[in-house]
Amino acid sequence: MGKRVVVTGSKRGSRTAWLFLKLILSFYKVRPLFVHEDSRSPTEFDALIISGGIDICPSLYNGEERGIPCNPKRDEKEMELLDRAVRQGLPVLGICRGMQLINVYFGGTLHPDITDLDLNRPHPNSPFPVNRISILPLTKLRAILQTSQIKVNALHHQAIASIAKPLRTSAVDENAIIQGIEHLDRFIIGVQWHPEYLPYSPIQRRLFKSLINEI
Repeated sequence: MGKRVVVTGSKRGSRTAWLFLKLILSFYKVRPLFVHEDSRSPTEFDALIISGGIDICPSLYNGEERGIPCNPKRDEKEMELLDRAVRQGLPVLGICRGMQLINVYFGGTLHPDITDLDLNRPHPNSPFPVNRISILPLTKLRAILQTSQIKVNALHHQAIASIAKPLRTSAVDENAIIQGIEHLDRFIIGVQWHPEYLPYSPIQRRLFKSLINEI
């Protein structure tokens, strides 16, 4: 039996991300199992990728309800799958929203909107690699990407506020917004950008290769 990698998303709105993720995972001979909020949860899988998409509901992290569009059913489905992966010791990669969900799962909080923050420079919003970030030394992410600085895309307007205790920051941008997190003891990694939209980059592909190698 091949490696079973669950990739989460929304019933509507995740098609593009899923196509890119399917392409990248095919490089490693992996056929993903896509799961949305109305899917039946798989009973067995080997790794979990929580993809990007709609905002996380503020009620999950005691945030202020501000009429932000969110999908409680997707939140619940991904929390269920993440809990199963954590309990079974499976490798996890969180992308954008996925990184934020990992932080919330372990007890961290989010800023509902980056525009509320006092930033040094305008926060970029682009699918192209225009956001310069620093990868912190002595982190799993630094070991995986093998670089200290990199330009990435930026498609988020929520951001981590307080990081959960079993996690640590692994990357930040020029506004000191957290761009990467990781579990201290296990392969649970989150990145704020979308590496799947940069499949031509060997550096970005290392994230997926490292996940598969953990299975």
